[in-house]
Amino acid sequence: MHEEVIIHSGDETTVAKKEEKVGSIDPQELTNQEMENILERLIQKIPDFHMQSKPVKLSGGLLNYVWRIRGGAGSKYPSLIAKWAPPFIASNPQIHLDPGRIIIETNALKTFGKTGSLSHLTNENIRLPEFVWMDTTHNILIMEDVCNCPDLAEWIQYPQENENAYSTGRRIGTFIANVHKYSANQPDLALQFLNQRIQKTRLEVLYQNVEMYAQKAHLEQADDVGKAARVYGKLLQAPGKVIIMGDLWLPSIIVSGDGLRIIDWELAHYGRPSQDIGHLVAHLWMHIHNPPSRSTADNARLILRGFLESYRTTLGKDFDRIFGADGVQESSIHFGSEILARTVGYFQTGYLYEGLAWDHPVIQQATQTAARHILNPAGETTFEILK
Repeated sequence: MHEEVIIHSGDETTVAKKEEKVGSIDPQELTNQEMENILERLIQKIPDFHMQSKPVKLSGGLLNYVWRIRGGAGSKYPSLIAKWAPPFIASNPQIHLDPGRIIIETNALKTFGKTGSLSHLTNENIRLPEFVWMDTTHNILIMEDVCNCPDLAEWIQYPQENENAYSTGRRIGTFIANVHKYSANQPDLALQFLNQRIQKTRLEVLYQNVEMYAQKAHLEQADDVGKAARVYGKLLQAPGKVIIMGDLWLPSIIVSGDGLRIIDWELAHYGRPSQDIGHLVAHLWMHIHNPPSRSTADNARLILRGFLESYRTTLGKDFDRIFGADGVQESSIHFGSEILARTVGYFQTGYLYEGLAWDHPVIQQATQTAARHILNPAGETTFEILK
């Protein structure tokens, strides 16, 4: 038995046939060879692209499985990236995650693409990858391979001129501020970026676990820390007001010779801007206070300052409408929650604090800082530039 499925390519929509049960793939039962076969069939449908060799599975994907496909002579793209969204976190299959997130990322690539409603916010200095193909049957997105370049977490480990690091932060801040400003109070965008399941998962995985993390770190007032984080997490379940990138941390920012490329938009949603700001600031703070080298800390500090200054300046007279005092306090709570998750929580593994015990001085400094930001969000100075 066969049924019709919709496949999207660029601005075209076509109808294909699929065998029964193909749309309900169990990714834990699929071999690499089977996945390669699926990708090869999809690649054949892409105009002006000729596959040079078999797809190469890339390591390091946290939420999804990712492959690079090299193009042969005459191909429009030198290479493509294929991303498959399973119904769980690829690096932690115990945690369920809505596979529909890949549709959200597709919407982002189109919205900020050359013909999208927010295309005026991007240019070669900073942009998203170009959308190529979407297969809703298998939840596979195929996009431009922006380059085999370092992400920001790698880039800041290299010695940089101060102005280079600072201007990188400013470019990111300007872009995110404009995303928030120009997507505000836009009903069509609110529908395109309706991603409530992701926010529910974030409440369950992050904010509702903050009290447990605080207890694990032996923090005083752990119950108050947890309560404040839960209240914020529940606030994020309400209808939002701007497009949020949703995963704004250093690995989502690729630094190429042509400019910055912002990738991994599957957690994007129509929400509150505090999540974007608190998230990137938390990760830059961690690179400042537990860096692999002094130059890393120096670069992260300059990027952080440039990011906050440019975000505040770009919003200008719209600051109170878009962000305001509430946004500053909310950012502080998300900042603290993210640091606890990365230092003593489920997301310590594979990050800067991996393997460190709760009583290690670096962990103690980070968790106590996190608690202060959650309990006294208006009094902490990390977001002083925004006040």
